[in-house]
Amino acid sequence: MKWQVVALSGQDIRLVGPDGGGETVLAGYLFADPGFAVIGADMPPAVPQWGLFETAPAAACEKALAWQRHVREVECGLPGGPGSEGAVREQYNPARHTLAEREQAKAEELTALGFGRVSRTTVQRIRLDYRKQGLWGLLDHRTTRASSPTGRADERVVAAVREALLRRRGRSKGTINGLFPLITQILEKRHGPGTVPAPSQATLYRLVTSLARPGELGPV
Repeated sequence: MKWQVVALSGQDIRLVGPDGGGETVLAGYLFADPGFAVIGADMPPAVPQWGLFETAPAAACEKALAWQRHVREVECGLPGGPGSEGAVREQYNPARHTLAEREQAKAEELTALGFGRVSRTTVQRIRLDYRKQGLWGLLDHRTTRASSPTGRADERVVAAVREALLRRRGRSKGTINGLFPLITQILEKRHGPGTVPAPSQATLYRLVTSLARPGELGPV
């Protein structure tokens, strides 16, 4: 099913389906869905992971934003980007120094500031990552690899939620709470009554909303 993005607000993405119906989903849930893909002949071959940036840990986001200012200063001379206010520092003046010279100056500056031993090659790599992927490319992805829409939930419960959603897919929307008895039935049939500890309604609600496709869920 094809959905069109019609509005963005923070992490909320407003979608309109082919029937004209609308849904609002969180960016992290949308991008985590295995069926998600950006389509359209006019789209660039690589789409920056802008929606996922806000799902990264706060400390990692702050570091990426700091790197953004350094990268912008290397590229155009101003930490705020082209057209921003402020004076261009001499060592980052594009009219007087080549890009390689500005990268070297930034490496020396960051090393002196205590960023560790930063080389020009490192600055160049990070700058190119930013050009390709925006802020997502500046994140330390050791902080994002472990993220999952299902968190640390029991994999048996996750599998049961997936199956319940699959069974209802294509039918008219039911309530979210209406899925809970079906999930319990699936768990008991697969593993036996009482084998899998009963998850709380809050846990089931989180899993269902995390794993459902855009527009798949009805009211609570």
